[in-house]
Parts: sequence; C-alpha cells; structure tokens
Amino acid sequence: MSKIKKHQSDWENLGKIDPLWAVLSDNSKRFNNWNLEEFLETGDKEGSYIWEKIEELDLSIKTERILDFGCGVGRLARFWLKHFDSYTGCDISPSMIEKAKEINSSKAQFIISGEDLSILNSNHFDFIYSGIVLQHMPNKKAIYKYLLEFNRILKPNGLLVFQLPSKIPWQFKLQPIRKLYKLLKFIGFSDNFLYNKLRLYPIKMTAILDKNLKTFLENNNFEVKEIEADTYCGPRVESKTYYCQKIN
Repeated sequence: MSKIKKHQSDWENLGKIDPLWAVLSDNSKRFNNWNLEEFLETGDKEGSYIWEKIEELDLSIKTERILDFGCGVGRLARFWLKHFDSYTGCDISPSMIEKAKEINSSKAQFIISGEDLSILNSNHFDFIYSGIVLQHMPNKKAIYKYLLEFNRILKPNGLLVFQLPSKIPWQFKLQPIRKLYKLLKFIGFSDNFLYNKLRLYPIKMTAILDKNLKTFLENNNFEVKEIEADTYCGPRVESKTYYCQKIN
C-alpha cells in the first residue's frame, strides 16, 4: 500500500470515529464533543482573517471558482460561498466528504481527492485555500507534489494560500502516540478501540523550512507575496501561512 493510501485509510477511520475533532483538534472537544454550530463558526472566523489579509496585501483575485483543499467536513464552505460563485471542497476521506454534503448548502460541491488532483482541470480555479492540511501529509515529497498540482489547476494570476509548519520540536518529531497506534493496529486492535479506549490516534505532522519552501515555490511558477507566522499548531510549533500568486 502506498503512503498516500495509508494516509487515506487513517483519515477515513478518523472521519468515521470523530470527524469534527479530526478536522480541528481541540483536546477539550475530543470524543465527539464539538457543537456543530460552534465548529462552523471557527471556519467563518478563519476565512474572515484570510480574506482580510488578502485585501490588506492588495492582491488581485477573481471570485469565480475556489478550491478548498483538505476541506474535511466543509468547515469553511459557507464562508467561501459568500465570496465566490462556485465552491469545490476536496478531501481524501470519503466519510468526511459525505459529512460535508450533509451539513453544507447544496451550492457547495465536494469531491474525493487521491494521490494527485488529476480529476481537476488545469487552469481552472481563481483561488486555492488549504489550512491545517498539508502538515498531515506522510512526507515532504507528497507536499511538494500537491503544490505542483495547485499550480497546474490555478488560472494564470490565481492565488494560493496555504499553511505549513516550518519547524517542529524534537519531542514532536518522535510522535510516540502515532507510532504506538500503528504498532497496536498492526497487532490487531481496532481503530475504534485505539481511539476511544486508549486515546491514541494516527495523526502525523510534517514540516518544511520556510526558506526552502519559498525557494521551491519561486522555482515553480509562484510569486510569494507574504509569509506570515500563525498559531495553527500551538505555541511549540513554528507554523507559517503562505500567500502566493501563480505567474503567467
């Protein structure tokens, strides 16, 4: 099984067991303790901040089509539909996509992504947004692959905004919870038992140094307009949000 297939399996299981927490991992909300409206309000708040930042940077953006990459259950769909004619959310987990369809407007389109974005046409979207998603990819290679796909499916001058950790403390790099989860699952314990009884989960965090990522983006047809420190990963992880425009 490929790394992306394993990644998809992990998120599909989380999507069935505790989908809202899997999307927004507030420990006080674990074990299906998110209130749905409160959860969706966090999407409105996040989207509002990003939109205000785009305006502050005076970035030119058309508002016909947006792709929300790693949309989960569509936490930001209702916000983005206020600003774009067409919203497409994609996620690697089929159960997340089914939940997204249940809780969001029929105006939102949701699709399942795979090892790439070949299901989407080139030069199609005006804007791509991805928050707290790429950090969970199985490795740096997968992150770079999706960034290249973003460039392909963006229209000329299209805007990409995404978040990714740049540095992870050594304690986090060990990822003992994930490793124990994988070991016990290999032995034969169920995902439900591991999550609900042993409080384990398979979530991984991957980082790329911001200077290295900036070089990669600039070498692959993006102009990096802004790199902003953010707090998506808490106080112990250095995380950045990138505002990039596709070059003609």
